[in-house]
Amino acid sequence: MNKIIRQPYLFFFGLSIITFITAFIFGDKNLDIPIYDTYFVFPYKSFCQFSAVFYLMIAVNYFALNWIEKHPNKWLTITHLFLQILSLLLLITKDSWNWIGDNSLANYIPNNNANFLIFLSFFIFIISIFVHLVNFFTSLLLKRN
Repeated sequence: MNKIIRQPYLFFFGLSIITFITAFIFGDKNLDIPIYDTYFVFPYKSFCQFSAVFYLMIAVNYFALNWIEKHPNKWLTITHLFLQILSLLLLITKDSWNWIGDNSLANYIPNNNANFLIFLSFFIFIISIFVHLVNFFTSLLLKRN
């Protein structure tokens, strides 16, 4: 675990490879987001490819810090890793959370909690981006090693 915290680029490089492979496995499936009378359809293949490139860019950022011998903040790195994993888990398990809250609309709206979980996953993902940027630039600009 300490190696992942000291060298988080290994984690994100591996995550990039996994999401790229996932793009081929789930390439024909779609992420459907029903909002009132409209369905927004996102292909998993495009989503996974975007995620793979994004994780690869994060890995390059952390590798650049390692290359110039600047270490990222330990707690910001842990927070970033935790938020990324939480965001992915919420998105992957979005259909399994229907037991939470009022299910009186379950007959009318399938997966009524899925929309909220997709929104929550996206919100956590955005927060993790800001944590990563703060971690990267503070590590880059501080004069300590």
